[in-house]
Amino acid sequence: MHNFDSLGYLKNEIFEKFTINNFSLLKDNLFFRSIKYNNIEILKLISFLVRDKNWNNYSPEIIKTSSYNKDKKLHFEFDLKYGDVEQLEVKLLLSIGGDSIKLTANGKFLTDFWTNRIGFNLLLPLDGVVNQQVIVSKSDHTTETLKYPLIIQPDQPMVKFNNLSYEMFDSIALNIRFDGIHFEMEDQRNWGDASYKIYSGSLLDPFPYKENKNSDFHQEIEITMREKNNSFGAIPNQNILPNNIREEYTMPKIGIKVDNETNGIDIVNVDFLYHLVDFENNTESSKPNSNHLPIYLVVLIDHSKKVKGIIKDIKDYIVLNKINIDKLLICPKIYLNSFQPAGEWPSVPQLGDYYKEAKNQFPDVQIFSGMVTNFTELNRKKPNGDFDGINFSFTPIVHDASDYGVLDTPNSLKFILNSINNFSKDTPIHIGPMTLGMHFNPYGEKLAPNIDKVRLEMTDLDPRHDSLISLNWTIAVFSEILSKNTKFITIASLKGIHGILTENNQKRPLFYLYEVLLYFKNAKIYKIEKINSISGVKLVKEEKMYYLLTNNSSSQTSYILENETVLQQSYLNKNNFEQLSKSQFSFLNFEDSTETLSFEPYEIKLIQVS
Repeated sequence: MHNFDSLGYLKNEIFEKFTINNFSLLKDNLFFRSIKYNNIEILKLISFLVRDKNWNNYSPEIIKTSSYNKDKKLHFEFDLKYGDVEQLEVKLLLSIGGDSIKLTANGKFLTDFWTNRIGFNLLLPLDGVVNQQVIVSKSDHTTETLKYPLIIQPDQPMVKFNNLSYEMFDSIALNIRFDGIHFEMEDQRNWGDASYKIYSGSLLDPFPYKENKNSDFHQEIEITMREKNNSFGAIPNQNILPNNIREEYTMPKIGIKVDNETNGIDIVNVDFLYHLVDFENNTESSKPNSNHLPIYLVVLIDHSKKVKGIIKDIKDYIVLNKINIDKLLICPKIYLNSFQPAGEWPSVPQLGDYYKEAKNQFPDVQIFSGMVTNFTELNRKKPNGDFDGINFSFTPIVHDASDYGVLDTPNSLKFILNSINNFSKDTPIHIGPMTLGMHFNPYGEKLAPNIDKVRLEMTDLDPRHDSLISLNWTIAVFSEILSKNTKFITIASLKGIHGILTENNQKRPLFYLYEVLLYFKNAKIYKIEKINSISGVKLVKEEKMYYLLTNNSSSQTSYILENETVLQQSYLNKNNFEQLSKSQFSFLNFEDSTETLSFEPYEIKLIQVS
């Protein structure tokens, strides 16, 4: 019997809060999060990162650290050493107070040092910034007036600049000055992060690159604020969940990823199986027993072979193995790698050529376009030709594997879906797999090993997969991906590190989410706008109304449902999580309840209302 822990056997994240003048911030070890000015979040994150050539972050040795208050400002100093064989020593200083934030880094490379990127990173929030005008002063002394993009573009919205000026909510005017090597901006929504990221170094330049031994490193950023308007609008009661919900959807068809092993599939009443086959390798061992369920066949192919020959091989495989194929995605395996929009791309036939031949050979099968990996790759290689659907997967640990960062990523999904609709025009969408751990690493040579089972970017093994965090994140993702075009989703795998069952068919935490979503497979479903830390959906089945809600915060909170009475509820939190280890739990087991909804940290509730 496997035992599960609500936090994946990890320590709870604890951030230290600091306030001075009009500023507040959370200190997360070497990072600073949720930097607010006049209670408006102006930065999601300040970090200093040193990447290796696979885009993995070095964990620094902390030589010395201090914080102090001087001249009515808070100061934080860090003496750090990065690398093992290759080494960089750097001194960081952050000063905050008055109406400014100043960041300084000075260092020296103790050896030759290969890297993809080194330096400060600023994450700008989406609220108050998306579609806002910005004056960009560039390194070539020219100036542009642009907008922070609404539609997610695959390339950098702003490059090689040394100053940005913009406003937020018509209340604050911000100016950010940069000194050091070139600074650029990425639209982090490409990778599922709810932010724009300002970073040092240009992706238009070759990488990895080498810094020479004994060379110096210097960067400086200064952010100044000016109040435009002291009159802030009245803040509505944020502890009432409104019931004026107008967006009605049907439940997407729900699939599960399988390899060859389908023992235990009868325990889960899914709508289809997601099965990936690598046609660059031997397909003899890839023969799923579908148990008569329709199969979404995802095929990785060798782009150097003739299109007709590839489709024939796929057809032979389907006939030989009696695959009950329902949907087909054909993806050149080379596109598991990510290519810069302005960089060199491999010579691959038009994707539409594969779709056209597939439609000729499989007239009764839905032919899907898109990518096996993230929206990033889909946005960089938009499909062409005639197809019936579009595909991408979703993972939260490309850039920030903290609980705080992971639980923020669902906020990017409405922009992703809007951007897909912008180029696909109401095409049905399949999203998945959607797990904390990555299935592929398009951005480096391999997935990062996670031997110590810690919070780690770019890894397939995330220790929180069987935790409250995973369930919480998945519900928040589910609530955000509901749309008129989201017709199919695959959340997790049947077994393995991304699974919902153990090898002995013991139910794992994500099984219980599958169970409740599939219980409502024919229900009406309504999207709820996120309020503070609460995400979820409203469901109507057999004239009974339910809410599936989750608290994305590490803090307790209470809410009232507007004009509705809570009759019964089930819940999952740290206090009853051990029931999952004993298979004594179901969200469908209700208890009588009260009108007030009190949420423990990361708690999930299924509520029946009148």
